[in-house]
Amino acid sequence: MTLLHKATILIVDDETKNRSLLEAMLKPEGYLTITASSGEEALAAVAKNSPDLILLDVMMPGIDGYHVATQLKANPATRNLPIIMLSALDDRSSKLAGLSAGAEDFLTKPIDRAELWVRVRNLLRLKEYGDFLAEHNQLLKKAVRGQNEEIMERKRAEIQINRLNRLYAILSGINAAVVRIRNRQELFSEACRITVEHGHFKMVWIGSVDAQGELTPMAWSGFNEGYLDQITSYIKDNGTNSLLLIAQAIQKKTPIVCNNFDADPKLTHWHIEALQRGYRSMGIFPLIGDDQLVGIFTLYASEPNFFDMEEIKLLTELTANISYALEYLKKEEKLNYLAYHDVLTGLPSRTLLHDRLVQALTNSHRHKDKLGVLFIDLDNFKNVNDSLGHHVGDMLLKQVAAMFSACMREGDTVARLGGDEFVVILDSITSENDAWMVSQKILKFMTEPLTIEGHELLVTCSIGIALYPKDGEDAKALLQSADGALYLAKSKGRNNAQFCTSEMNAKALERLTLENSLRQAINRQEFLLHYQPRVNMVSGEITGMEALIRWQHPTQGLLYPTKFIPVAEESDLIVPLGEWVLRTACKQNKAWQLAGLKPVCIAVNLSARQFKQQDLAEIITRILKETELDPCYLELELTESMVMQHVETAIVTLTQIKAIGVKVSIDDFGIGYSSLNYLKHFPISFLKIDQSFVRDITTNRDDAIIAKIIISMAHDLGLRVIAEGVETEEQKSFLHLHCCDEMQGYFFSTPIPAEELEILLKKGRCMSIKNPRLL
Repeated sequence: MTLLHKATILIVDDETKNRSLLEAMLKPEGYLTITASSGEEALAAVAKNSPDLILLDVMMPGIDGYHVATQLKANPATRNLPIIMLSALDDRSSKLAGLSAGAEDFLTKPIDRAELWVRVRNLLRLKEYGDFLAEHNQLLKKAVRGQNEEIMERKRAEIQINRLNRLYAILSGINAAVVRIRNRQELFSEACRITVEHGHFKMVWIGSVDAQGELTPMAWSGFNEGYLDQITSYIKDNGTNSLLLIAQAIQKKTPIVCNNFDADPKLTHWHIEALQRGYRSMGIFPLIGDDQLVGIFTLYASEPNFFDMEEIKLLTELTANISYALEYLKKEEKLNYLAYHDVLTGLPSRTLLHDRLVQALTNSHRHKDKLGVLFIDLDNFKNVNDSLGHHVGDMLLKQVAAMFSACMREGDTVARLGGDEFVVILDSITSENDAWMVSQKILKFMTEPLTIEGHELLVTCSIGIALYPKDGEDAKALLQSADGALYLAKSKGRNNAQFCTSEMNAKALERLTLENSLRQAINRQEFLLHYQPRVNMVSGEITGMEALIRWQHPTQGLLYPTKFIPVAEESDLIVPLGEWVLRTACKQNKAWQLAGLKPVCIAVNLSARQFKQQDLAEIITRILKETELDPCYLELELTESMVMQHVETAIVTLTQIKAIGVKVSIDDFGIGYSSLNYLKHFPISFLKIDQSFVRDITTNRDDAIIAKIIISMAHDLGLRVIAEGVETEEQKSFLHLHCCDEMQGYFFSTPIPAEELEILLKKGRCMSIKNPRLL
């Protein structure tokens, strides 16, 4: 067999940068590469000197990837040449089209380096097996023609061919399963089935191993007859360490085999049980994820001495593929959980609340049921944070969340919106009295003092109640009505519950007044920008700044965005306001450059309404041209929810923005609902870790783990990471230690007016970067 690292790989892509990137990814593995920029060039290159594998882009001018694959597979001389299709499309139909054209595998752009290595290595290994089989088939034909002296060699070749056929089928089947399956249990079950069906093993099972080293069987296939149940019962009674070979595999994290059940004293207890079921030999292979043992893959054969060195080598490679898939699934599951749940309390987040409320409203409309929404706010919660610290406040929120959940029926939803705000969905209630009884139950629970770190706290709450269909027929209307009722409860002295009433117009009037003032403020030029510097965590230098809007109100003084942006977003004012911010920021950045200051990038937040504009790219281009700012010095910040509302449309818009030369970052990452499955398709440059994770990053283990996961996965995707809200030396050191690229926050500078930032840039102020210690 040939050495995989000497293989020649043909890279076919009409984009020069894509070809260069793939060559750079493959170089560390020792592969030789040749390139082609079109389907025609690819066919000519193969005809001249056939490579060992082809990485083939789907969408190209002229002959596309599908037709290239079809032509190669139709030619007997090249039909066995392995092909991996490359595409930015991740839908099922695109994958099926590639496989129908003859491709052996399919990768979605942007390409993950580790995944590329695994897929290339697997296909080259499969090609080696195929070449080996073809060669030995020729030997068999010669032997059949009368070469009796080679009978023994033929038998050995037959054994090897059978082995390779089995392992080839297993490897192919499991590789296909890894590509299509996104569920851990389903992957375990499918891996066991494929291994038994194609590998002719008597029985196969996979078990998970927890942090304490305890084993739990998860999936199996083959001739079991209660054997696995006995193992499970034995583990429960005696512990995993009582199974000597399994314990050895877990402790050493290396494959362990028994090639003869009759002779191995470590299997005395299981000797008779195994032989009765036809088991003669066994192999145990560890599953490793993030350098930790997460499970074992155990195989039983009906022949003694089945697991020789070649078998162990190939099964170890197979297990590595399963381990890689588990590691990928674990990261994606973590991000998906974060997308829909509040990190602190574990309750549904705003996103999941909206989904459940829409579903509950649909059911209520269909069955003509009533539905209740409770908006809950803790009274004077800020005093707890200010007097006892945020960590006590966080512990209080956890206890309160558990208390609220205990008051609900099965099927009701308790969600945390953020801060000390909670929302309850009461599905299928018979009358408003049902909602009232739940509110009174909550208020009664809250009369009991809570003890946290020696502090006895008596915290009350205010509750606003809205009912469907009386107070609103959609999610937004119901939440607004419940919020209005909450406002009424607070105005009546707090620690009470109030229904939404027709008299609730004070808040609506206040909003209308603010909206009118906003309209006048745009014409009167009452808005201004402050700028918060962004700092490189290696050099300490200022690398850019974020532009943040302020309103110099004629009577109320300087107002921050939280006061007026929600009103602007609900009206049609956010679009002209957002365009003003973009133009002003670009103009200011160009002015600094003309003054001889070091050019840096300026980040501007885009609203959801702006992002939905069909002519957004044209607006950005026009403003850049008007202000004469080079596009490379502009960055646009979007939230996760904005790009995830309509993924396909978002990809088109982001691609248009990138084509201009403008950078894009995802703001507040970790609190929305992105998953790697979508994130890897977005042409973005930065992820910004939300300050809610940064705040307790040195004291809260969950926040620290989340931050490290985001940094690691962003770097795997070729993205830079910016941490928001960095306020302490300890936070900065932690982020520096874990390779965060940039930071912004009060630790270096608050948002400041343009003239103050100009002074910082002139002085060339840098942040001190000390050697971080492990926190």
